[in-house]
Amino acid sequence: MKAVTFDFWNTIATVPPGSMIEARRRGIAAALRSHDVEVEADLLLGGLRQVGLDWEREWAEGRHLPPHEAAAALVRHLGLEGAAREMVAEAFLGAGREVPLEFAPGIHACLAELRERGIRLGIVCDVGFSGGELLRELLGAEGLLGHFDGWGFSDEVGHYKPSPRIFEAALAALGTEPGQAMHVGDLRRTDVAGAAALGMRTARYRGMNPEGDEEDGTEAEFVLDSHAELLGVVERLTA
Repeated sequence: MKAVTFDFWNTIATVPPGSMIEARRRGIAAALRSHDVEVEADLLLGGLRQVGLDWEREWAEGRHLPPHEAAAALVRHLGLEGAAREMVAEAFLGAGREVPLEFAPGIHACLAELRERGIRLGIVCDVGFSGGELLRELLGAEGLLGHFDGWGFSDEVGHYKPSPRIFEAALAALGTEPGQAMHVGDLRRTDVAGAAALGMRTARYRGMNPEGDEEDGTEAEFVLDSHAELLGVVERLTA
């Protein structure tokens, strides 16, 4: 085995429940005030909830919804025009900068050790509304970006997991064949099923999402409660 790819959300990092929509609400409200535009609070919150539901539906059905299209739908819902449209869309897409990430216990040491062992590292992530550019920025601020050699972010690839294309994008960047790589994520339907179908080894990390998903999908080859356990698995597979 030569490479390990990681899901981002609930595998590398997470945010407190409800914190992202609240950050978007605050950021958008500030953008509206700066343009002296009044929008009913209930209309704004309803719009944010609706685009969230739209994303959940499209994601579940495997139809890609780019973040900028969700932002456009929101500003239409709010009936905005002119410069206010651009400012609100920017606040919506950049809200992830305002929510401190909670990183998985042991992830820093795990990534450093894997790199030390010569394992190439990547990310395969369904981004939601915080695009790959923003997530790389946040990883850089935490000092983790340099551990990674490549990635497949859904907004940049145009596909969600379990599509093979998003895994293939990361593996191509890593210069690694599927049979030489393992994917680590928290969901059976997307992470495990997508990686396994491509011929990758699979590990389901439940340290940040103990229940995972409710799908009756195939379980991963390895089920991990900590990233320290991953180091043991990699050691056995590369021995």
